[in-house]
Amino acid sequence: MRSPLSLGGLALALVLSGCEAGLDLRTPSDAREYVRLCALGRDDLYCEAMLPTLRAVPGPVSVIMPNTGDTERLALLTDLLVAKGLTVAAFRQDPALQAAFARANIFPVGRLTTGIHRTLDGQEHRVVCEPQDGVPDEVCQTGALRGWDKQHYLKDPVGSVYSTVGRTAGDLPFFPF
Repeated sequence: MRSPLSLGGLALALVLSGCEAGLDLRTPSDAREYVRLCALGRDDLYCEAMLPTLRAVPGPVSVIMPNTGDTERLALLTDLLVAKGLTVAAFRQDPALQAAFARANIFPVGRLTTGIHRTLDGQEHRVVCEPQDGVPDEVCQTGALRGWDKQHYLKDPVGSVYSTVGRTAGDLPFFPF
């Protein structure tokens, strides 16, 4: 008969064996580190494309991150690329395209608040933030995007990562470029 401790270890091993390569069991307090860990995922071109821009931009940032897994983010990005007449291969090989995508989905502020904010590409976005569960400005909406700050509960976060969804089923959960 196995001890409860060895059964628990076996169960943990089984759970972790089904996880993707980018899995980290903690939420980093730095938005850049969050995206870096996300980019370790097998299919996460979304996060990979953001890394060079995030490295180059000084100061705090708020990142738009679809509330999906890496495979779903890749499918959504692929759909956008196809609609623009591009391929995933072309996007992977073109740093300028990746930078344009990243700049459209990064705000140069540590946290979104109600008001007008510009993404790094210069586009203006009217943002409305609402308290939820007693946390001020936790849920923000701009246009067809609605997102919540995944780092709002962390002590001393450096930047924010907004986990986003489209308002309707056909809306992209990120900004097109």
